[in-house]
Amino acid sequence: MAGRTGGAITQLLARLSAFRKVRGVWSGLAMLTGVALASAVVALALNGTTPFRFVENLTYDLRLALTAPPAQHDFVIVKMDDAADNAMRDASPCRCLAPINKAWLGDLLAALDKKGVRAIAVDYLLDTWNPASGEFEDFSRRIANIKAPIVVGADPSLKPGVDYPVSPKLRYADARALVHLDYDNVIRHYDPLPGKKRALSAEVAAAIGVTPPTKPFAIRYRAPYAGATAENTGAIAPSYSAAYASALPDSFFKGKIVFIGAVARSAHADADTLPEDMHATPLRFLAGNDVGMPGVEVHVHALSQMLAGDRIRVASPLVIALIVFVAGLAGAALGQGGVRWWAAIGIVLGGMALSFLVAFTTFAWFAFVAPMTAPGVSFAFAFFVMSRLTAAELSSQRAFYSSTLERYLAPQVIDNIVEGREAVKIGADKREITVMISDLENFSNLVATLPLETFQVVINGYLDGILEILWAHGAMIDKMTGDGVIVFFGAPVPYADHADRALICAREIDVFAEGYRATMMGQHGVFGHTRMGLDSGVGLVGNFGGERRFNYTAYGEVVVIAARLEAANKTFGTRILFSEATNRLATEAGPTRAVGEIQLKGVPLPIAAYTVA
Repeated sequence: MAGRTGGAITQLLARLSAFRKVRGVWSGLAMLTGVALASAVVALALNGTTPFRFVENLTYDLRLALTAPPAQHDFVIVKMDDAADNAMRDASPCRCLAPINKAWLGDLLAALDKKGVRAIAVDYLLDTWNPASGEFEDFSRRIANIKAPIVVGADPSLKPGVDYPVSPKLRYADARALVHLDYDNVIRHYDPLPGKKRALSAEVAAAIGVTPPTKPFAIRYRAPYAGATAENTGAIAPSYSAAYASALPDSFFKGKIVFIGAVARSAHADADTLPEDMHATPLRFLAGNDVGMPGVEVHVHALSQMLAGDRIRVASPLVIALIVFVAGLAGAALGQGGVRWWAAIGIVLGGMALSFLVAFTTFAWFAFVAPMTAPGVSFAFAFFVMSRLTAAELSSQRAFYSSTLERYLAPQVIDNIVEGREAVKIGADKREITVMISDLENFSNLVATLPLETFQVVINGYLDGILEILWAHGAMIDKMTGDGVIVFFGAPVPYADHADRALICAREIDVFAEGYRATMMGQHGVFGHTRMGLDSGVGLVGNFGGERRFNYTAYGEVVVIAARLEAANKTFGTRILFSEATNRLATEAGPTRAVGEIQLKGVPLPIAAYTVA
């Protein structure tokens, strides 16, 4: 019986395993791919919504701000601040600021050129002149001897030479350059060629011999220059007031590219200069740029990037989709594990954190912008879906295993096997158990007397009743011997009260068996008493047999004594006999009485035997 039972279980599990291997590889891959694709589609769809765009833009800006390369030492900003406005107002006959005083500006340009600047960029429109006052001619005279290239802004809607006079000393740039591509109006891109003319920084690059790009590009903002403090906090380059630039040492400007523009940064809060031409940039998380960056500095950042030759590589839609799919594939793969809820939360958070870390690292090392939110969402969604599918599959498998194996094994063993706590392999351990062996009196007479069909109904009804009682008390059913059973308590699930369970179980079986006997005697006139023997002690419990056929059973003197006590019932006229060890351990099983010491066959010393009172 042991060989047949163990062999059937082994073959069943082997066939199930083989079936899953043949079917599981391709179906598993198909399920993984399907879940990953679905998760990628969901993540990419969500990525276009405003909340996800906000998070993606935020993480993009943080990457730019925290990994900004150091500022170059090629630039100086001459700022139009309160002092410059006052100086220009004092030099103007009308004591006005708009339009800009061209004569004052011409003198400033000439003074900067004498200091040996490399180029000058004026972030003002010089396309409006007063022909009656000879303003253009006066300005041209003041800049006639300047050697450094001068780039100025102009309205692209005006025609040079027609709508405004053109000076051969000036290079005219399209005033449009700061591209607002996102809903939040953060300056992340620069357009070097917004129209027929280059933008300010692109024209300066061309003027000094650097080939500028022709398509809009993502700006790689630089970190503030070393020593940027007070009113220059957060600035890419040192800035000096245009009012005092001509009096500063030549060394401040020699070989530098000078940008002239409005800078509203100030060391004091009551400055007269209005905070105009200020723009939100990815550096808004850094001190000095939290309220915006002057437009002239954005041009400096763009030119600095052109001179350095670096660029931000933005992932194409196809690459983004592939990254999101791979993240979903990873989430689906991990979701197959069937882990506990707290581990699942840890895996999801860890996967999303890893996605952020990878995106951050690839940008820091390679200036490659990988999506940050969509992969995390894809990973989490795939993990959740796959874990739910896996849980449903495991539940189905457990139900299948249980319904199939319960005909061979006790529920405890089934649960341990299904849950992975009991390995289906050869091996045994020492356990303290209580063994109970039962036998039906005059079984041979019963078989010989009853027709086979009747005998089948009678014996199955008898065993069904006994098995229900055994399972209710957590018994491990070792063998069914035709007219009896061999069971033990305390393995594979350890019970501290194994003796109590066994003795209480024996009492209930005795009540059932006597009632069943009375019924069968009334119907068929034949049915014997049920005799039981119990002993408690250490036994060797586990899977015994060969690699292909084995049985979960128990060996040891405790089994021998239980068998001998069952047989001794006939001598003493009892139905339940148990050892002194069982009597000592069973403190909650009801009253007992001593039968006396019994010399059992195969047991060296007599043992004290007890029965129920």
